[in-house]
Amino acid sequence: MIQSVVRFLKSIDFFKSITLLIALLIPLGLFNLLGVPSLAISVAMGVFLCFPSDIPGSMRHMALGIFVSSIIAMVTMLAIHLAYFSLWVLMPVLAVLVFFYSMLSVYGFRASLVSFSGLLAIILAFARPTSGQALLAHASFVFAGGMWYLGVTMLAHALVFRRHNQLILAECMQLTAQYLRVRAQLVEKPQQTDQFQKELFTLQTEINEKHEKLREIFVSERNHSGNSYSANKYILIFIELVDILELTISNPANYHKIGTYFKGEEDMLKPFIRIIQTMAERLENQAEVVARDRKEIVKVDTAPLFQEAQAKLDNYLQMHQLNQLNEEGIILGNLLDYEQKQQQKIESIERVLQNLTDQEQIMRRSQDVEKFITQQDYDISILLQNLNTKSTIFRHAVRLTVTVMLGYLLSSLIMIQIPYWVMLTIVVIMRPSYGLTKSRSIQRVYGTLIGGVIALIIVLLTQHPVVYGSLAAVSLVFAISLVQKNYAGSAVFITLTVVFLYTFIKPDAFNVIQYRVLDTAVGAGLSFLASLFLWPSWEFMNIQKVLADSIGANRKYLQEISNYYQQKGEVPTVYKLARKEAFIAVGEMSAAFQRMNQEPKSKRQNFAKTYELSVLNHTFLTAAAALGTYIQNHITSEKSTYFQAYIDSAEENLKAAQALLNGESPDKTLKSVQLEGARSYLEEQYQQLVEVNRNMSTAEFTSPQKEKQIQLQEASLVIGQLKWINSLSESIKNAVLALQ
Repeated sequence: MIQSVVRFLKSIDFFKSITLLIALLIPLGLFNLLGVPSLAISVAMGVFLCFPSDIPGSMRHMALGIFVSSIIAMVTMLAIHLAYFSLWVLMPVLAVLVFFYSMLSVYGFRASLVSFSGLLAIILAFARPTSGQALLAHASFVFAGGMWYLGVTMLAHALVFRRHNQLILAECMQLTAQYLRVRAQLVEKPQQTDQFQKELFTLQTEINEKHEKLREIFVSERNHSGNSYSANKYILIFIELVDILELTISNPANYHKIGTYFKGEEDMLKPFIRIIQTMAERLENQAEVVARDRKEIVKVDTAPLFQEAQAKLDNYLQMHQLNQLNEEGIILGNLLDYEQKQQQKIESIERVLQNLTDQEQIMRRSQDVEKFITQQDYDISILLQNLNTKSTIFRHAVRLTVTVMLGYLLSSLIMIQIPYWVMLTIVVIMRPSYGLTKSRSIQRVYGTLIGGVIALIIVLLTQHPVVYGSLAAVSLVFAISLVQKNYAGSAVFITLTVVFLYTFIKPDAFNVIQYRVLDTAVGAGLSFLASLFLWPSWEFMNIQKVLADSIGANRKYLQEISNYYQQKGEVPTVYKLARKEAFIAVGEMSAAFQRMNQEPKSKRQNFAKTYELSVLNHTFLTAAAALGTYIQNHITSEKSTYFQAYIDSAEENLKAAQALLNGESPDKTLKSVQLEGARSYLEEQYQQLVEVNRNMSTAEFTSPQKEKQIQLQEASLVIGQLKWINSLSESIKNAVLALQ
């Protein structure tokens, strides 16, 4: 618990919230000393409105995002205040601004934060209606506040730039370690595969997001500090983390068979489980080294664990009169082989952290990192393409526009004291998906109630303005830093901030708490009802496209694996790019299914079939990655036409499935691949190798047979993977046909 608190206090989110507080307090104090408190509020608004765009990544993109947010804030203040004189003018202006800012989200995550700043600017414009020269001064100082925050955050980033990158890399390492732990649980409790698989889906999505952030950060740092050894060292650690994820996903262990073969003999699996758990611990220790910027690494001797695992495997085979080429031996042999490869990656990270890795190797391996950044296209055509009812963002923009206008009118009709609080709650809570809107509505109401009770107790205990001001500042820091990690907790501190801030300005705490709870309840209620009844975007409407994209990414990855099998040598960049796209696409597919799972049962159309297809697609990625990883890490024979026959068959099935999901007819010109010849040939080759093994006991399994052992291992794995991949592709095509 203490360690978690310390980690939170050292996190980027906490640091950013402290930076925001400083950026707010300095102008507030300065302008109040100069006797112009109204300008202090304008500058504070500008600071607060630009803060959302300050996210990790490229410094240039961050600066551009804050600058655009400042422009939007200034223009919005002018537009709302100029239209404020008439409801008939105000409502159309309000509708246009809300809709336009909401549509900006089509340009990606950073643009969605700029969009959020614009929506906040609309709401805060209602807090201080201004006109005439005062309006020009207000809008100008709002823009100045944004530029002030840009300067403060650029200075803060310059001071702790490297530290920020280390913390994000450490978080990625910790998530990867957690992924390893869950995989260890799969070996320990194979009967709970479905439960652990869902947890892996969530973790993989989070890891993919961290990977994208780190790619952008490392390119930004390279442009900022050049090809420095320090920067490239962390890039190499990141590359190893990507490889660890691929190795983990590609682990070909059949957990169902493990549960069947070793039922009642689970004790022999313990060394294998402890190895994975130890690797997770080592990765967590390494994350601490990166986060704390120290060189001392906790040394862990894993050799005894590997010796124990090998001894357990040998004893098991001897006891059951088997050898390493029987299926049980192959399953555990593959698991041990995977763990040894993973161990090499962990040790490689340790060498980098101890500066034991050759600088030339670090520089060489970090050269292609820029090619892996997902470039965001800001062409106007993207916005125009989304101006239709099929676009989730378009439907959300319309829904949000109508709800905000309804919230304003309702607040005016029932004479709510602070009507813009209702609109603020709507803007903060409403999201394109029903599930997230619902959970945020509940968390917001609970958080507001808890925050209101805490504020009420403090108000009853003291009426000192300095206490209120101090508590408002502290609450703001925790409110901002908890938004992404714990929204309910953030809502508690947001309520405390608002109550103490208003009480500091005007001692009327009981009314503030009362209206705060009422406005939040009204805003949350409107948001939830709108997401349920007002042109909702149910996940089943878009999930077929997400599935099609994932199948297409898997198909491209399979093509690159086949190409690499033929060419061998160093793994090409195009292979790694295809792997990255496949991982991201499967992660997005998992996230879409999780959103679907949060929706009402009546809206989960084809839920079981969609789940089946999601699992099949994820399993296909696992099978393809296992084949690719085996080819990378083992000496293999030349690729034959029989191998290609299986690949062509799988590609044909995936292409047909993708076409059906996209509402197209499968390409009839595709030549149907005949697998019988390939299947017969490969089976014959395999059986010839098995004959060598048939009369061989473990004791007789000596070095002269090593070549045959390697050939049989390759034949067993490659042929097995080819059959599995082809079978999965057929299952995917059949599942899509059933879905249609």
